Amino acid sequence: MGVANVALVSFNRGLVSRLALARIDIARIALSSEVQRNWMPRVLGSMMLRPGLGYIVNTKNNLLSKNIKFEFSTTDTAILQFTDLVMRVIVDDALVSRVAVSSAITNGTFDTDLSGWTDADESGGVSVWATGGYMSLTGSGFNAAIRRQQVTVGAGDLNKQHALRIVVTRGPVLIRVGSASGGDQYVTETTLATGTHSLAFTPTGDIYIQLFNRALTASLVDSVAVESSGTLELPTPWPEASLSFIRYDQSGDVVFVACSGYQQRRIERRSNNSWSIVEYAPPDGPFRADNITPISLTPSALSGDITLTASAALFKSTNVGSLFRIASIGQKVEAAISGDNQFTSYIRVTGIGAKRNYTITVTGTWVGTVTTQISIGEPGAWLDDFNTTVNVNNPGANDGYDNQIVYYRIGIKTGNYTSGTANVSLTFAGGSRTGIAKVTGYTSETVVSAAVLTPFGGTSASVDWSEGAWSDRRGWPSSVVFYEGRLWWAGKDKIYGSISDAFESFDDTFEGDAGPLSRSLGSGPVDQINWMLGMQRLFVGTDGAEKSVRSSSFDEPLTPTNFNIKNASTQGSAQVAAICADDRGVYVQRSGQRVYQLMYDNNTYDFRSVDLTVLVPEIGAPGITVLAVQRQPDTRIHCRREDGLVGVLVFDPAENVNCWVEVETDGVVEDVVVLPGEEEDQVYYQVRRTISGNTVRFLEKWAKESECRGGTTCKLADAHVAYDSTATTTLTGLDHLEGEEVVVWADGADVGIHTVSSGSITLDTVASEIVAGLSYEATYQSTKLAYAAAAGTGLTQRKRVTALGLILADTHAQGLQYGPDFDTLDDLPMEERGEIINPDYVWDAYDNDSIEFNGTYDNDSRICLRAAAPRPCTVLGVVMTIQTLDKV
Repeated sequence: MGVANVALVSFNRGLVSRLALARIDIARIALSSEVQRNWMPRVLGSMMLRPGLGYIVNTKNNLLSKNIKFEFSTTDTAILQFTDLVMRVIVDDALVSRVAVSSAITNGTFDTDLSGWTDADESGGVSVWATGGYMSLTGSGFNAAIRRQQVTVGAGDLNKQHALRIVVTRGPVLIRVGSASGGDQYVTETTLATGTHSLAFTPTGDIYIQLFNRALTASLVDSVAVESSGTLELPTPWPEASLSFIRYDQSGDVVFVACSGYQQRRIERRSNNSWSIVEYAPPDGPFRADNITPISLTPSALSGDITLTASAALFKSTNVGSLFRIASIGQKVEAAISGDNQFTSYIRVTGIGAKRNYTITVTGTWVGTVTTQISIGEPGAWLDDFNTTVNVNNPGANDGYDNQIVYYRIGIKTGNYTSGTANVSLTFAGGSRTGIAKVTGYTSETVVSAAVLTPFGGTSASVDWSEGAWSDRRGWPSSVVFYEGRLWWAGKDKIYGSISDAFESFDDTFEGDAGPLSRSLGSGPVDQINWMLGMQRLFVGTDGAEKSVRSSSFDEPLTPTNFNIKNASTQGSAQVAAICADDRGVYVQRSGQRVYQLMYDNNTYDFRSVDLTVLVPEIGAPGITVLAVQRQPDTRIHCRREDGLVGVLVFDPAENVNCWVEVETDGVVEDVVVLPGEEEDQVYYQVRRTISGNTVRFLEKWAKESECRGGTTCKLADAHVAYDSTATTTLTGLDHLEGEEVVVWADGADVGIHTVSSGSITLDTVASEIVAGLSYEATYQSTKLAYAAAAGTGLTQRKRVTALGLILADTHAQGLQYGPDFDTLDDLPMEERGEIINPDYVWDAYDNDSIEFNGTYDNDSRICLRAAAPRPCTVLGVVMTIQTLDKV
């Protein structure tokens, strides 16, 4: 017979597969567990009954939601909650909402006209009603089309927050909201892209709204309204079935969103109460390969709203939203000049003799001096070349600068304009200008309507064109990330990087290292790009491999000429967004059940994939759908599983901590999101529960560990509500748990179970600090206790635990049960060293004599521990006295 005192002092080894229980040759197996649920280990080694979940809010209509973090700084955060086609915003654990006001917009839906809106168009600007019920605003390129409205604010609504909802069907539209006509005291002049905007402000008097546009293409406003009271909700394109495919990254006040099958979006914040969801629509690319077919494209005009005509069947209805880039034959620039310092773009003149001839045309009714300017070698150093005060048509202008490159533009200089509009143009038969248009409507396979984004250089048919890479026809990116000052998008088999520090520009004529990048990912199954990560390198996760996008040297930035893609791993990835933890990337392997890390290998000088679930491969079954990383108080990776449990990895490579545990609640966890916090990160679970027979969904927040140690307030309950105010016997605010039994902690004591009725519970005595919510329990079962064998291994030997020494902290007098199995558990003794223990006492530190353990001889002897909310419990160590009956 062998006897040994064995210490278990490291509860941060976590779960191990039952298939590895016999591996006593691995030292950490002895310190691991077969069951460790709702215990939260620390890197230090102790474990505590996991913090409770505090009720925050129901999802919209109790629908499934996807929650993503908005993090402007560690102290300026929000949660963006997406349900079926709707987004809501949660700031400081409260939904952003609107108060009731009586202020109203006159004719804000533009059903039949623009009545109620004052016409303040500048010269050349046109604001009119458009078929379909729109306010159409078309500028001259210099001057604006403007509509204004004064909104009366009643005395009772002064100094109350108002919010304007503006729906823009085709942007951009400029807006000002002020305390006087044309002012912007309430909403500083800002650009509204295509989408829905909710702009909040607090007026001290009447409101003056101005909508305007200077561009030559028409902007269309669908509606303007003062928002009604209630929760802020903005429409999105993403149905419930697509929420899991949302990928995002953030820069400042803008979140860029990709989702497989949908055009990208920008989510914009102008203040905590002002939010917009708009289309992400770069005006200059990216583009597919140049046309190699005989099909030509003909624009009907150089600028404005035009039609594009193809020489053969080309277009599909899914081309609406596509970009088309067309290089002209010859060059023409034109403008309607109606003010000082207004000029056309330029033409580029080359050649010798008569081949340099260009045409100057001036028409219209105007008073002033029109000037043609010249710049030699490159545009910018403009010098006067030709002046006129009358209409002209000079088709034979020639500068005589043979074999030189000269740029020309025409317009009116500052101080030279008096009145009227001068229609000016320059035309040159040589060279080419490239224009870009966006398709706005489909007519037939050969005709579409379009809005010109960059003016064309001619209206002749051209076979030199290319189609935009993104559209409903060609597909949209499925992932997004910021890396090295660029915004990267990836989808299908392509990856695109914006111009450096210009997140909405993909102009491939931009020269230099800051230019945009566009590459194919190469071979392998890459039809679905599941994620991108920006670490020391840019990584792309596809179904078949994890790809490293890199330069030739580790520390060199990516550039258009120093860019290659290699496989870092061929594990393949599931359609789950990956996460970063310092210099490591964590992703779900293509099986959906294994979690891997991408880490740098000093032996190979490259990145490789390492299995984080190697000792407990079952932890991800039946499948992982969400990863979220928490950094404080320890690094914890929350892995939401399809069965509604969460596998949590307590992770510290420096301390060799790779500890898996399970988190369970009385319901199904459907989503996890983490925000930074000052003391601890803020962890939120979305939980589907059944309450009074109804399916509900709550967003719930992990309590801080410091709030779960006992004391007058102890937040060890799920879906809980906390009260801290005047002493009372009645706790309200429990409507979300109607009819449920809840555990209650009041003024430092467990006061038993109460049933919620009419949204409240009644206590037997008054209390000023109360926490009430659903109970949960934590269970721990050790691995096989292969100890105290005099003749070799303790495996297969009959053994029993005779005594148990417990080292505890912050533990309720009845907060822990122990025994050989979960059906045979004893409570902590209520008498210690001759003294009776108060049943509500919470031990700050517990280190007393060993306790008799009700074990029996068994080949597979174990110890089991159990704790339950709302009673706190922290286990620092366990000392087992084990007797083994050796069989030699």
